[in-house]
Amino acid sequence: MQNLRIGFVGTGWVADVHARSLTKLPGITLAAMYNHHLPKAEAFNQKHAGGMARCYDDWRRMLETEQLDAVYVGLPPGAHVGQTELAAERGCHLMLEKPIALTLDRAESIAAAVRRAGVKCQIGHHMRHAAPVRQLKQMLADGSAGRPLLMTGRFFTNALFPAWWRDPNMGGGQLIEQAIHIYDLARHFFGEPKTVVAFADNLVHQRFPDYRVDDVSAATIRFGNGAIAGILAANCYEPHSDSQAMTVLCENVTVEFKNPNEAAFAFHGGKKSEEIGKDTIRHENVRSDANLYDELSANFVAAIREDAPLRSGIEDGVNSLRLVLAASRSAREGGAPQAL
Repeated sequence: MQNLRIGFVGTGWVADVHARSLTKLPGITLAAMYNHHLPKAEAFNQKHAGGMARCYDDWRRMLETEQLDAVYVGLPPGAHVGQTELAAERGCHLMLEKPIALTLDRAESIAAAVRRAGVKCQIGHHMRHAAPVRQLKQMLADGSAGRPLLMTGRFFTNALFPAWWRDPNMGGGQLIEQAIHIYDLARHFFGEPKTVVAFADNLVHQRFPDYRVDDVSAATIRFGNGAIAGILAANCYEPHSDSQAMTVLCENVTVEFKNPNEAAFAFHGGKKSEEIGKDTIRHENVRSDANLYDELSANFVAAIREDAPLRSGIEDGVNSLRLVLAASRSAREGGAPQAL
């Protein structure tokens, strides 16, 4: 088994989650960590690598000094200033947290570097790795789900989040930084969008002067195959609670996702109520207790070692960003339709 030396650019909350997943896998060495505040990198090193990794407060020096097989980039989207391009140039496989940037120019620069280097690049759309999501995706791919029709999804939460998240120049806002998970699943199921219309606002956070991003948003998306999705996001849900629920209607099946890891499939074959008995509709509950970040890292490592297909590649990073940026632009323009 190939031992993999892993580096981290960024050692915040999401890096902590990924490091815990990586240490469950065999043949992994957490070799290097970067944080512009060196004590944070050193604390991360002690927690996840027993103090055996090398720590840096200069990402360029880390990437140019260390011989790494892969790099996890867990920076705020507005903080991408060439780290990924250099890592790719150095031949490192990449796991990039979403969204991969705040502008398409920045995202395309990253994608071009990945393509030039020919490295694997996983995007942190962890919801794609859930068992019910994979089952529906397979049914859409093999045609058994029938034609995709409609999806509703929501990302509801309640928190102030870190200072960078509340800064539109670093995090981009909830629609872009957080609800992108649901927008990405809509793309994953329905293909590429044609048009999006959206509204967004900051309705209840004015008492926090540095909270300058949206706390409610709603979008309607029309896809190239005719399917439609409606996606809601809010950061004013019940405190200490969240919800990432979805309903997906296809010609032959209805899927109610309580969350990405738990869904109820109703197989009705496209029949109307008058054509099928209620008791003859087949129901299947698909549920997994899998940690989706564990699944993501396992998929990434398998792609490196075994050339397994990535469930979310660099093109998904660019195209899902393109969609949420268009939705955000529509909201700024008072709901003006945006063509994609």
